[in-house]
Amino acid sequence: MAESVKDMTSKFAKLEKFQGVDFRRWQKKMHFLLTTLNVVHVLSSTAPEEKENKTPAEIRKRCKWEN
Repeated sequence: MAESVKDMTSKFAKLEKFQGVDFRRWQKKMHFLLTTLNVVHVLSSTAPEEKENKTPAEIRKRCKWEN
């Protein structure tokens, strides 16, 4: 499993860009890729709020979301 994730991330730059044809297929491929990379949560969540007095947990949450 880890090897396939490594292969997929190394080929990330080679993925085809959306050309305006067959959007649903492209969308599913991108969703699968983001799920594999454990970053799909960014699509459905809002960015954590910016606060002046941040706790370490809030800082980690914000950094995770930005990455």
